[in-house]
Amino acid sequence: MLMTEALRCATSMLFWLYSWPEAYLSFLANARIVYYIMSLQLFFLYVLAPSFYSRKGLGNQLSRFFSGTGLYVLPVVSIAVIVSISVLMGGAHVAIGDIGWTYCSAVGSGTGATASGESMPFSVTCPESWNAVYPMTLSSPAIGLLSRILLLLPTVGAIYAAFTINKIYSRTKEDEHHKTVEIRAVQLGFFGKAVLQITTIFMLFTLIGVLGESPTLNTHPFNPDEQVPKVLIAIGPLLPTTVVLAALFEGLVFTYAMVKNDVFGIDEKLRKGFTTAVFTGAFALLFLFATEAMEAVFDRGWIGGILIGLPFIVLRKPIIASLSKFSNIIMPESFTSQEITYIELYKAAISDGVVTEKERSMLRIQATSYGFTEARVDFLEAFSKESTIEEQ
Repeated sequence: MLMTEALRCATSMLFWLYSWPEAYLSFLANARIVYYIMSLQLFFLYVLAPSFYSRKGLGNQLSRFFSGTGLYVLPVVSIAVIVSISVLMGGAHVAIGDIGWTYCSAVGSGTGATASGESMPFSVTCPESWNAVYPMTLSSPAIGLLSRILLLLPTVGAIYAAFTINKIYSRTKEDEHHKTVEIRAVQLGFFGKAVLQITTIFMLFTLIGVLGESPTLNTHPFNPDEQVPKVLIAIGPLLPTTVVLAALFEGLVFTYAMVKNDVFGIDEKLRKGFTTAVFTGAFALLFLFATEAMEAVFDRGWIGGILIGLPFIVLRKPIIASLSKFSNIIMPESFTSQEITYIELYKAAISDGVVTEKERSMLRIQATSYGFTEARVDFLEAFSKESTIEEQ
């Protein structure tokens, strides 16, 4: 699932990473097909995800199949479905949407081309308002019927997975408490994914509402017959950005769920990494937006830098503390089966208030056999003492 997310994110950002020359239009068109194949594959994976935590017969059969042979069958099925539907609808340029390409060297007439090989449906005119960024190229994808459906499917799949796993979590926390942390993390990952995906859909509907229709090749700032609102230019890069942010959140929480049983202390490492990444990323984005906004309005970008930089510096500790609390909520402290065993042994040893030399020797042997470091042993014993006091 995470590999599919990675490939989908990579292809979603291609249009905004580089000013591609005309010769790369076929490459961009193929990358777009890959993006929608991955979208369909993600939908299947989301729907199948609850089966890995289900105790029903069908769920067990599906999880076994897709843990082996199914991993190779699923990409083939996804490719076959997208290609077949595209052919039936008249080709990928119709089903998914064509890609327009324009080039402006100066104010006046420009050049244009499409991935399908047809001419642009309008005469490219380079406006005076864009003069500061010439020469420039601009790639503008149209959104076909199949694209619109495939943009919605992963969101539907994520919502289904989140609520289905929530039901499984409610049953599991009563019978198999040791599995609840992993299931809860996966559930949270799907809920976060669904929320961010819904944000993407909301922005897309906003874009369609402003335009009055789904974006086509005519929806272009260099089309003299079309008045393209500035909100379109602002929302455009945000759509793939939310796709990437959703995948990053999902990847972080799923990584926590997968490795918590194999890597000692991974909870704290991931929490610290999450806090640092969010703080740094938020500061960088807000600093960029503020400086650009002040530069555009007052021709003084440094004002925005001060307005954002000073609060972040002064309020650094409370901001990080708040982020740490949030990271503790999404990635709570959990223990491996070996750590739980050690905690139980330590609780038994201190039940009379004293740890004898013989008991301490047995605990050292147990910690060594499990591969615990001294720091981890100290943490487990401190946690055990705290939980014992709370129980009393």
